[in-house]
Amino acid sequence: MILLLAALADAADVPELSLADAVRMVVERNPDRESAVLAESIAQIDAHRARLDRATLALGVSGDGAAGVQKPWNEDTIGVASADWDARARLTVPLYAGGAIQASIDRADAASRIATTDRTITERQLVRAAYTAYWTIRGYELQIAATEEGLALTQEGLDIISAKAKAGLAAGIDVNRSTVELYAQQDALVSEKSELYQSQQDLIRLLHLQGDAVVLTDVAPEPASGAVALPENAGEKRPELQRKDDEAAAAEAAIRAARSATLPSVSVFATAGAGGASAGPTDDSAFGAFTADDLRPALDASAGLQLSWNVFDLGKTHDSVAAAKLAAAQVDASALAEKDSIAADIRQAAARVRELRERVPLSDKQVALARDNLQIVRDLYAQGSATVLELFDAQSAFRSASTQGASLRVQLATAECDLRWLLGDDPLGAPR
Repeated sequence: MILLLAALADAADVPELSLADAVRMVVERNPDRESAVLAESIAQIDAHRARLDRATLALGVSGDGAAGVQKPWNEDTIGVASADWDARARLTVPLYAGGAIQASIDRADAASRIATTDRTITERQLVRAAYTAYWTIRGYELQIAATEEGLALTQEGLDIISAKAKAGLAAGIDVNRSTVELYAQQDALVSEKSELYQSQQDLIRLLHLQGDAVVLTDVAPEPASGAVALPENAGEKRPELQRKDDEAAAAEAAIRAARSATLPSVSVFATAGAGGASAGPTDDSAFGAFTADDLRPALDASAGLQLSWNVFDLGKTHDSVAAAKLAAAQVDASALAEKDSIAADIRQAAARVRELRERVPLSDKQVALARDNLQIVRDLYAQGSATVLELFDAQSAFRSASTQGASLRVQLATAECDLRWLLGDDPLGAPR
């Protein structure tokens, strides 16, 4: 009774997950997504900082003091001291900088958008990992169910062979061969259960769940019929392409920033401050004296216009512009490669879905026929109208068909999700 209650308690602790639950939890709990969110926040701060840097206001305070002794030639040793302080504010507003300021803002904005897109890409990658792990578990569960059904039928066949052997109607070697086949299926079942456990652990780690087991509630949907309909601009919603656009914007801003080094910069500035300084002997003497009165604030203020123009830099600006243009060209080439890769992936995924949609119904029919054939051959063998080899062949054909059927259904469910994911759509949406 105690063991039964413990087993019930353990079963109550096993989480039940739908596919939507798994997708939601992987986005909420995975640290990779949290890291991407933090990177996005940092990029937003940098973009804000770039706008504030259009004008600079600096406040500074400095001061120092010293005390010691001094020994003039042929004079007595005297004490000396010095102190000074300064507090100052400086405001600088650029009037013209050759476009460097706006280029800096544009680069920071592009970097912020890239960080946001990277967060979206990370979330989508986690979603893909979640539904792949989910359907992998479901695949093992269906294969285990198929193996268990085949194992039960093999056991029934062994019982018939054993009964005939006892009646002298079958050879002992047939019993041994059937027993070996039964053990082989039992071994395969143990292996499949181990693989199921490992796939469950992968999902548990991905979702940061407690315990070492999980119950999945969604089943593979019935296969859709018909051809796969792809939109005209397939894949354009992919965030990877948006990232390439933002990279191109950042590269263009980098070119403008490099060119700005050849142009003059003009800024207006204003300063205001206060300070004081005193130095000399600590006692009155012919050299004057250190007095604290000299440390009283002395106020000053100024304003002016600053012009700077670097007219010659040994070709550094030319090389910087050339490098920036090459980087922009590299981004453009990378964007084309990304588009080609996405288009190829979508075509392959669509072809895979079409193939599986055609194969799954055929596989279901094969399973049904293989099950009927096994029943017929088993009855014929019991009546002495079929050989044991025909029985073994029928058992093997049924196991192969049922295992393949279970695998194909899960493969189709995964392929449907993959196609929607590659198109940039919700991978859990309705099939196309």
